[in-house]
Amino acid sequence: MKKVITTCLILLILVGTVFAQQQRFRNGTQTGTGVSYNAATGQYDGSLTVEVTFRSNRITAITVTQSTDSDAFLNMVTRTMVPAIISAQSTDVNAVSGATSTSKGLKEAVEDAMSKARR
Repeated sequence: MKKVITTCLILLILVGTVFAQQQRFRNGTQTGTGVSYNAATGQYDGSLTVEVTFRSNRITAITVTQSTDSDAFLNMVTRTMVPAIISAQSTDVNAVSGATSTSKGLKEAVEDAMSKARR
């Protein structure tokens, strides 16, 4: 009987720890900014701004609202990375080959929005 009680207590502690570590986001939309390539200047000084929508502790939408990068690179990145980030609920996704700085800027911008939405 003691083993059963001990096992149940350990399971409760583990479950509580997992739930405590889950990210908690306020519902709504947050804006985030990351650094990317500036097509006009040829420098890595551009900005990429996103709006990230959160519902029920989940990322439900990501929209790029401003970018100084070229449309070709931005389209490559958003077409693959936005669905991947939403699916993973994390920015820990693969960058787009050939569009590394734009990929990095998108990740930074989404992370910035996530940090603003955390409870």
